[in-house]
Amino acid sequence: MKTSSRIGWTAWALVPVGLIAFHFGPGQGLAARDQAVRLHTRAIDFETTATDLQAVAYAAHLEVIELRRASFLENGPDVSTELGEALEREELSYSDAAEAWQITADAFTTVEDAILLEDGADASSIRWAKARAQVRAGDIWGGAGEFELLLDELEDESDLALATREELARAHYFGARLLRVNGEPAEDWRAEATKARQHFRYLAEQAADRGAASDVVRGLEDNVERVLDLEQLDLSEIQGTPFPKESPKSSSCKKPGNKPGSRISQRPPNKRDGRGASGAGEIGKGW
Repeated sequence: MKTSSRIGWTAWALVPVGLIAFHFGPGQGLAARDQAVRLHTRAIDFETTATDLQAVAYAAHLEVIELRRASFLENGPDVSTELGEALEREELSYSDAAEAWQITADAFTTVEDAILLEDGADASSIRWAKARAQVRAGDIWGGAGEFELLLDELEDESDLALATREELARAHYFGARLLRVNGEPAEDWRAEATKARQHFRYLAEQAADRGAASDVVRGLEDNVERVLDLEQLDLSEIQGTPFPKESPKSSSCKKPGNKPGSRISQRPPNKRDGRGASGAGEIGKGW
């Protein structure tokens, strides 16, 4: 998603440390509060590292895309050698990023456990950060399932609910694209793409209803268009465009339908299914 089109509710990615202390209240022990703050600070540090490594991986991915184009046009030994080296860098970079995101997810799980031990304090924002890290680590449908559960518990129009739905839409889109480029059956990746499109369309409508800036609404409509492109473009065209910046390069879990007990889908409540976005223009590389 374009930086200019990011919605205010995604600021939940870095929950203020003070919120953790607030969970425990003045009646709780100082040691418990201090421990929760330390754990949360550590989780945020891990998240920062993972974000940086993801940026490195994406840059390596873009290099591979460009070298593949050059190799197709020039078909020379020098380009082929460069491409092979770039592919190795890309593989290693995405592996490092996925490992860092998994460490981040584990760290947020520890924070969540610490909060829940104290009278079941609300840990929704921590659960959001954990699920987000899971998706980026490659556990796409595991993270999507966490977002589903969280979305069921939140008020439909709250900022955290909207942020949750946005990340859920991204997870479905990431999964749909990975399934398609890996040659999985159309019924599998189309089911994921449909969910992503529904959620993005719902978010675009909500942003318009709330009087959000035009570039915010347009950014969400662009996301709907990206899903439609995934559904409609030839596979060779999909393979020639970069992955989204925040997407993992591979999935570490089974595709939907093969994971027992997993609850994957949730239609946006009381909203029509948008089959497209009005007025969407050209879409740049990646998100």
